[in-house]
Amino acid sequence: MKNLLLFNDFSSEAEHAAELALLLAGKTNCNLYVWNTIEYEAIPTMKLVVAGAEGEMPELLPDKNTWMERLESRLNWETGLRPAVHFIEGVDYLSDNVLSVVKRFDVGLLLRGTSGDNRHSAYIEANILKNATKSGCPVLLIPKHFPYKMFEKIVYPTDLRFCRRDVVAFISHLAQQLGSSLLIANISEKGLPYMEDSYAASVFNDVAQNAAHFEEIYFSNVKERDVPKALDILVNGMNNDLLVMVNNKFHFNEMMGHDSPYIIPENINIPLLIFPS
Repeated sequence: MKNLLLFNDFSSEAEHAAELALLLAGKTNCNLYVWNTIEYEAIPTMKLVVAGAEGEMPELLPDKNTWMERLESRLNWETGLRPAVHFIEGVDYLSDNVLSVVKRFDVGLLLRGTSGDNRHSAYIEANILKNATKSGCPVLLIPKHFPYKMFEKIVYPTDLRFCRRDVVAFISHLAQQLGSSLLIANISEKGLPYMEDSYAASVFNDVAQNAAHFEEIYFSNVKERDVPKALDILVNGMNNDLLVMVNNKFHFNEMMGHDSPYIIPENINIPLLIFPS
């Protein structure tokens, strides 16, 4: 797998995404690059504190990378993994600069944390999807409250007649590296006839050839035509913990809507891996 690129705005969502990014980098043996999307106010580097009768003494403030060092130490202590982490400096965070950064650092996956809780729905910023489109890289969106663990069950809902072979190749390779299972769930697009089981199975066998030597790839021919209901079953009924979608395609728009910023339904509380259309 190519290297990872994490967009960091110094929020709690970004810190949680960094935890999973480090774990993913360690499991896949690739580098993690961190790109700050806002300016970090490093000045002043000292502040004065009262020290009783001895007067005032300066207290050093942590620099902008201390938080990542803490997360690295935790990961190494818990798993023994210590992936290489690099910070991108001197490059303004602009969508026009994303492609050059991706090429320069051999990046294959973008990562960003998302907010949202029991009172507020999470949404997908148009800018992050624009970054994915400009770079050609998929983007992994990590909810703030997703547990600190690696993915065990990956699901890719698609109409097999339009299934992206490059997507299957990418996620099957990722699943192999992580020791995860992969489910290809066929949900027929609106207005198209339902695929009979035998036909769907033959199309799946052709698609799955991209995942040669990977035995943990499975297939389900979903009869439910209501996409939000079907995805709820796949995520919450079948306990899949990574949902794969293609931006601005049928299943994506049926779940998120047709206009940005896209709202993530409250019942979809797992990471989303979104490929550019």
